[in-house]
Amino acid sequence: MNDSDAHLERIRAQFGKQAEVYARMRQATDERSLNALVQLTGADTDARVLDVACGPGFLTMAFAARCRSAVGFDATEQFLAIARAEAEHRGLRNIEFRYGNAEQLPFDAGTFDIVSCRAAFHHFARPARVLAEMKRVAAPRGRIMIADMMSSEDPDKAEYHNRMDRLVDPTHVRALCPSEFECLFATVGLAARFQATVPFDMEVEEWIAHGGVDASTTAEIRALVDATIDTDRCGLNMRRQDGALWFTYPSGVFVLERAA
Repeated sequence: MNDSDAHLERIRAQFGKQAEVYARMRQATDERSLNALVQLTGADTDARVLDVACGPGFLTMAFAARCRSAVGFDATEQFLAIARAEAEHRGLRNIEFRYGNAEQLPFDAGTFDIVSCRAAFHHFARPARVLAEMKRVAAPRGRIMIADMMSSEDPDKAEYHNRMDRLVDPTHVRALCPSEFECLFATVGLAARFQATVPFDMEVEEWIAHGGVDASTTAEIRALVDATIDTDRCGLNMRRQDGALWFTYPSGVFVLERAA
């Protein structure tokens, strides 16, 4: 088993344990942001869509409500069970969910008009390999949409941010900064036709809870949080607000096409 395979097994263990908790998070379920992402891709009623690392499938379902067909693809069976049950509850008939490894997508080249991936690139051990696969299965004039948290361009702040996220969720590899995303796209031969940074506010206790960590790790996370409130050592505007601790993820949203 290579390092990438071992990491994938950690993802399956982590999200298998925490699938129900994650599926209830506002980050996963917010219909307004999901529909905005669908609209940004230019999806129409003829579009064939693949949603990579779909988790509980809410973005996949948002595409299915608008497009000809949508396939959700994930490495965690527990997520897929939640997604299938919810799609059945909604009466969606143009949707399916598939299990597997995003580094080896089981689809022919050029199959999909839109290939999306939301809130997952920070989990990938080899993001360039995943993105290359997304490009391969996209139609020649297809679009690729990526939405994910970003870290600061300041390397010290980025490391502090990633250190905290790895404690909350051991499958977190690294949140890329904007310039690293640009380099990643260029490496794979993609160019951004649209990009934006969207702030996403997160309450610290919800963030910690979604990782399901033990008391000792929770205490370590809280100590790191306390240490950055007045100095913003993590670049996330950690703050006290309305009697709770909050921070703001800068989320990068990119719609990509093959580079000329």
